Amino acid sequence: MVSLLLVGESGDPRETTWWSLEPLRPPEVPAVEASGAPIDAFIRKTLAEKGLFPSPEADRRTLIRRLTFNLHGLPPTPEEVDAFLEDRSSDAYQRLVDRLLSSPRYGERWGRHWLDVVHYGETHGYDKDKRRLHAWPYRDYVIRALNEDKPYARFVEEQLAGDVLYTDDPDGIVALGFIAAGPWDFVGHVELREGTVDKDLTRSNDRDDMVSTAMSSFLSLTVHCARCHDHKFDPIPQEDYYRLQAVFAGVERADRPYDRDPATHRLRRSLTAERRALLAEEKRPDGKLVGSLLPPAEEELAARLREVDRRLAALPPPSLVYAAAYDFAPQGSFAPPQGPRPIHLLLPADVKSRDRLLEPGALSCLSGLESRFRLADPRDEGARRAALARWITDRRNPLTWRSITNRIWHYHFGRGLVDTPNDFGRMGSSPTHPELLDWLAVWFVENGGSLKTLHRLIVQSATYRQCSREDPRFARIDGENRYLWRMNRSRLDAESVRDAVLKVSGDLDLTMGGPSLDHFLFKDDHSPVYDYTRFDVDSPQSRRRSIYRSIVRSVPDPFMECLDCADPSILTPQRNTTLTALQALALLNNPFMIRKAETFAERVRKSREDLAGQIDLAYRLALGRAPTPGEASMLAAYAARHGLPAACRLLFNANEFVFID
Repeated sequence: MVSLLLVGESGDPRETTWWSLEPLRPPEVPAVEASGAPIDAFIRKTLAEKGLFPSPEADRRTLIRRLTFNLHGLPPTPEEVDAFLEDRSSDAYQRLVDRLLSSPRYGERWGRHWLDVVHYGETHGYDKDKRRLHAWPYRDYVIRALNEDKPYARFVEEQLAGDVLYTDDPDGIVALGFIAAGPWDFVGHVELREGTVDKDLTRSNDRDDMVSTAMSSFLSLTVHCARCHDHKFDPIPQEDYYRLQAVFAGVERADRPYDRDPATHRLRRSLTAERRALLAEEKRPDGKLVGSLLPPAEEELAARLREVDRRLAALPPPSLVYAAAYDFAPQGSFAPPQGPRPIHLLLPADVKSRDRLLEPGALSCLSGLESRFRLADPRDEGARRAALARWITDRRNPLTWRSITNRIWHYHFGRGLVDTPNDFGRMGSSPTHPELLDWLAVWFVENGGSLKTLHRLIVQSATYRQCSREDPRFARIDGENRYLWRMNRSRLDAESVRDAVLKVSGDLDLTMGGPSLDHFLFKDDHSPVYDYTRFDVDSPQSRRRSIYRSIVRSVPDPFMECLDCADPSILTPQRNTTLTALQALALLNNPFMIRKAETFAERVRKSREDLAGQIDLAYRLALGRAPTPGEASMLAAYAARHGLPAACRLLFNANEFVFID
C-alpha cells in the first residue's frame, strides 16, 4: 500500500497520487501471535501499535442475537437461541452463519442496504411527487440477486447494461431499475415544451443523477463535483464527467416491458428480432402491405410476417418495470430519444454555453484502464452502457473492489474501514486499516466476488465476535473505537425495529415480493396526497416486512422517519443514528406500537396460563433471554396493575430491545 498522498516533485498539488486510485496489490498478512484469521492479524497488528488489546469473545446469547439481526434484520426465536446455546460442537457458530446466509431473510435485510445506497424510491419526487407503480420489480431483483449470491461483477453489469450483456435473462432488463432509482422531474420532462433551455437543463440534471448514482455506488467517488469545473480536490477533469454523461445520453426513465418467465422472454425476443428482420427485408417499416396481388416472394414474406405476429399475439402480456428505457410511449413532451443525444462540455454547467462535443468514456485517473471507449458503432446506445459496466468491473479497477468490501464491512461494524463510504477522494476519510482493506478487496476478487463468502469471512473473525464492553483505559486512547478493540454497540434501524415488533408480536407475514404496500391513504386529484394518519394498522398490509412498503419521497412515513429511516431523495451510504425524545414517544404511543403490544400480549397469554409464565415468555421473545427475578417481579406487578399489553409496550421500549451488543 502506498502512502496516502504523494505530492509530485514540482510541488504542484494537482500532481498527486491518492491511496484509492493506486492499483490493488495483496499485502502480506502480518505475523501476529494468536491472530487466527487474516482479518484478526491485521486488526491486532494495528491495536498493538496503538497500545490497545482486543476484547474477549461475546457470550453465545449475544452472538446469535447480533448475527441474526445483522444478517436478517430480525430477532432470533427462543427456540433458535436455546438450540445454539445447547450446541457445543466446534462448528456450531459456522453452521449458524451458514443457516442465516441460506435463508431468504438475508436478501431482504441486505437488499435494504443496497436500496439506501442507490436512493431507491417509488415516487418521482420534485413538485409533483407522482407514483411509480412499477418500480418494485427492481427491489425484488436486488433481493433475489443477493439471495442467489450473484457474483458482484455480474450484479454491477446487470444494473448498468443487463439488456445488452445478458440478453437471455429477464433480470437484464429488471436490473436497469438501478439507473432509474432516483428522483425524476415530472414537470420538466412531461410538461415543459421541447427546444427550451429549461428542457435541456432538466435532461442534464437527470443524467447528472444517473452519473452520480453509478459513480458513487460502484466507485465511491464524487465525480459529480466535476460538473461545473475540474474537480477541486480529486484528479477528475470536467471532460471526464461529461464523457460519463454521454454514456447515459440515450436512455430515459420510463416503464419498460419484460417477461418474468425466462422462456417467454427468450421467445418474445427471438420473434421480435425475426419481425424486425422481415420488415427490413420488406422495406416497409410500418409492416403494411400494398396491393392485393403480390408476387410469390412477397406473398411468402407477408405470410411469414403474419405468422410471427400471430405467435407474438399469443404470448402472455408482458410485465412492466420502471427502468432505463430508450423506447416507450410518449407522454406530453416526454418522448424517447432518437439515439444518444449529443453531449457537450458545458462552461460552467450552463446548457447555453456549449463547448466541444464529447464521446462516451470513463475516468482518466486510473492507471492501466483505458478511459476512452472504442465503440464499433458510436450511435449504439447499449454499447455505451456495456463499455462502462465492463470498465467498472475490470479486475484492475481498484475503486470497485475497495468500495464494495468497505460497504460490507461498514454494515457489519457500523463504520467502514473508510468511514466515508461514498467518498474515497481527498475530502473523504483515510482508511484506518489500509492494508486490511486491500487484502479484503483482493481476496474478494479472487473468490469470485461472492458476497456471501465475504460475509462468512468477516462474521467468523474474532474481531466481529468480540464483546462490546467498554474499557476506560482503551477509551482514553481510542474513544471512537476506530481500531476495533471491542465490538460496536448499535441501535436497530427503523426497518429492524418495525420488523422485530411484528415478529415478536406474532404478526409478521413473510410473504416475499410483489407490488409495494401502501401504509397511507392515497389520492391524486392533481398533485398526490399521502395520508399516513388514516392507515389501518390492523390491515394485512401492515404485517409484511418493511422493505415491501411503498417509499414516498416527499412525504415519508412519520414513524419510520423519526427512527432515522433513509431519505430516498438522496444517496444514503450510511444512516444517521440519533437518540431523541420523539423516538421514545413514538415507540410508546404510535398506533402501530400500541396495537402490536396488544397482539404480543395475546400471543403470550395463549401460550402460558399464569402471569409469571407469560412474563418469562415475553422476555424470551423480545430480548432473547429469561428475566432476572427482580425484572420478573417488577414487570408482573406492573402487568397486574396496568394490564399485560402495557407490560409488553414496556418491553418494546427497553434499550435492550432496540440496541444490539
